[in-house]
Amino acid sequence: MRATWIVIALTTGCLRQTEFRCETSDQCGTGGTCEQVGFCSFADPDCGRRFGPQAGTLANTCVGGVDGGIDGMHVDAMTDTPTNHCPTGYNTIANGTPGHRYKLLATADNWMQQHDLCAGAFTYLAIPDDVTELGALDTLAGSNPLYWVGVDDLVTEGTFLTVKNVAATYLPWQAPAPDDQTPGEDCVEAITAAAMFNDVRCTPTQLPAICECDP
Repeated sequence: MRATWIVIALTTGCLRQTEFRCETSDQCGTGGTCEQVGFCSFADPDCGRRFGPQAGTLANTCVGGVDGGIDGMHVDAMTDTPTNHCPTGYNTIANGTPGHRYKLLATADNWMQQHDLCAGAFTYLAIPDDVTELGALDTLAGSNPLYWVGVDDLVTEGTFLTVKNVAATYLPWQAPAPDDQTPGEDCVEAITAAAMFNDVRCTPTQLPAICECDP
């Protein structure tokens, strides 16, 4: 019986603490702040401050939520469901879709590879919805004259779909595109100088790309 109690005690001692409530910021360690809700937060480049891993149900969520609600920072943190699920490296851009974040893949590669690099639970190869968003993506592309967007007609020739598998509604073609001039021109590139689209071969064409996150 005594041996059994020793095993239980050792096992209990190894359990990882999943919640820690603070009373003062010095209990949170370097750079930590004890928030009003009693959990430690730390600086985060995506949302200002983020709760630590031992903040119970608020663990790893943004302090104040991300909705900018009028109920205040600490109430937000307790009641709102954070909606910023974007990975590190994604940022908002001027004139982008409200709430969306973007990331430039500066290393050139074929459309398929860039598509896969962007693909995630909330991320995908960017889909410009209108001239304003396209202009914002052109600016993000910087000195790159061309970059891939998430539009193609790989399934049915002449029927352009987005990477979300819905019909593309914004297609600012630069004439004579789309012409499939070379067989296999099934993927779409954006032309920054013209703010327009062109159809090109998915491979071996290699271009940078922009990923989009819809949190």
